[in-house]
Formats: sequence, C-alpha cells, structure tokens
Amino acid sequence: MKSFHHPHVLSLVGVCLPHQGLPLVVLPYMEHGDLRHFIRSKDQNPTVKDLIGFGLQVAQGMDYLAYMKFVHRDLAARNCMLDQTFTVKVADFGLARDVFDREYYSIRHHRQAKLPVKWMALESLQIQKFTTKSDVWSFGVLLWELLTRGAPPYPEVDPYDITHYLLSGRRLPQPEYCPDSLYAVMLTCWAPSPKERPTFSTLIGELECIMASLKGEHYINLNITYVNLEPGLSSPSVPAPSLLPGTVLAPCPVAEHPSPPLACYGSEGERTVLQ
Repeated sequence: MKSFHHPHVLSLVGVCLPHQGLPLVVLPYMEHGDLRHFIRSKDQNPTVKDLIGFGLQVAQGMDYLAYMKFVHRDLAARNCMLDQTFTVKVADFGLARDVFDREYYSIRHHRQAKLPVKWMALESLQIQKFTTKSDVWSFGVLLWELLTRGAPPYPEVDPYDITHYLLSGRRLPQPEYCPDSLYAVMLTCWAPSPKERPTFSTLIGELECIMASLKGEHYINLNITYVNLEPGLSSPSVPAPSLLPGTVLAPCPVAEHPSPPLACYGSEGERTVLQ
C-alpha cells in the first residue's frame, strides 16, 4: 500500500505505534466520505454524467492497481472515498466490514469468513479464485450501484442462493436512467468466463466514449428512482447544483413500479434480454 502513488488510489500517510493498543493507520482526510454514502445522500443530486464520471475515476484507479499486480477482492462503492474536490480514491483497508456489516455474509463452505458475496464473481463464489478479472466483475456491480444511487444489488436474493442465481444466467437489471451503452458495458463485466471480461484499460476507453456521447444530463432523484433504499429515504428531495459543469435537464417521469429488462446468459455464455 505504501508503494501506491496514483490520483485515484488512496495513499498511506503513515502508521502510528502508540504505547498501548493497536497500531493506527494514518490516511489522507476524505472530506466527502465514502462513495456509497455520498450518492445515497438526499443532500446531493448528481447527474448521470457525474455518476459515470465517478465510475471512470474508479476504473483509472483499478487500472493502476492491475498494473501493480494488486487484486482488490472487495471493490464496491463503500470502498471508494471522495476528497474535497470530489476526486474518487479506491480504498479498502478492512474498514468497510465494520461500517457495512450487513453486506458481508458467510457462505456454506466458509461459514467463519464474511464475504461481499453480491459483488463477487462466479469463480470467486465457486472456487474462491480472485484475479483482476474478478475485480472487473465487482466493478460492473459498482457501476450499477452508481446508476441506482446506492441501491443494494439483488435485494430479493438470499446470499446463500446467489451462486445458483448467477449460474442460471440471471444478472442485475438495467437501471432506469442508465444509458444502453453503459448497461452493455456492465454485462461484459459479468460475463461467465473471466477471459470474456474486458480489462480496466478497455473499460476506461469505453466509459470515456460514453461520457463524450452524452448530449445532456438529467438528475437522478432518490424519490423517483425505481429502486428504493429504505422507507425513510423516500421523501421528496430538493435538487442541488450539479457537481460537474454541464447542461442539466429536468428528470424524466418514471412509472411507479417500472419493470426493467432482465439480462440472462445461456449455457454458452450467449446473452439475451428478457422483457
């Protein structure tokens, strides 16, 4: 960690060794906290372009970690931080397990260990294999988190059933405000075979093209996003200024309970979309 030097990777300032107690890790101050709390906040109202921009920064940080031969194994919005300039820093030093304990589950073969199963790739769930390509799978889930403003993935699926669910070819649905081109990128991240998934370098290029193609943006309001967080967060929110420069359009009307398409993979890895 001390050897990491990249604008989108959280750096280590130092370690303190007190006379009593455990060692203390000193990290740069992240004014806006973790990315998941930020995008879920009713005080924020990012545009689609803002959210994709956050994803692009994460991809740039992960591309650097891949170059450094580092496998993250727990990439998620909760493990990315925002500084005072809204720059995203890929992090995770075991802190998320304390803050987001509900998102780490024991599985049948590892009941003593808590794992982020709903962000894990198929091969990680089946044979505990973690590589840069399994990080790519997790990055696809992170993109989905961004475009739903922090909704929990697979809320209807029991953690013990997630492997069977994914093996059946089912994937997360397309978020209401997610461009088709971005959802196509997510689906490539969730390809059954690691070899079929893109590299982070490829993902950077694809996200840059998608951002360049956006002619206008609109806000994603928590109270009209089709996936809700908790009942207490469903009250109307007042739009805040866009984080990034650009023309912002009013949000499009959304059906109360829209039915997004369900992406499925067949036995040969062929993708279909069910309406």
